[in-house]
Amino acid sequence: MCIVLEQFGYGFGFTAFLLYMIHIARGEHQTAHYAICTGFMAMGMMFPGMWSGWLQDHIGYKQFFVWVILATIPSFSMTMRIPLEDDFGKHGQAKAA
Repeated sequence: MCIVLEQFGYGFGFTAFLLYMIHIARGEHQTAHYAICTGFMAMGMMFPGMWSGWLQDHIGYKQFFVWVILATIPSFSMTMRIPLEDDFGKHGQAKAA
């Protein structure tokens, strides 16, 4: 059940991130901007993955778990500051009067 919950959260967050990249990529060179955003996303997953095993070996699993939880604080605080339009994602729906 924990794995199901974790995978659901990952998928939900990943979908939100993809939609935000689509939002950022609007404009004259939409495809290029989306590709650049996708590259940054891949780097954000690749670089931590390169040294996470080494770090876990050095500090132990319990401390690594705590470190990972604490390391999410900056990303959550920045997420709360992301500017979004009120009607973003409601393209096909009628807008509220």
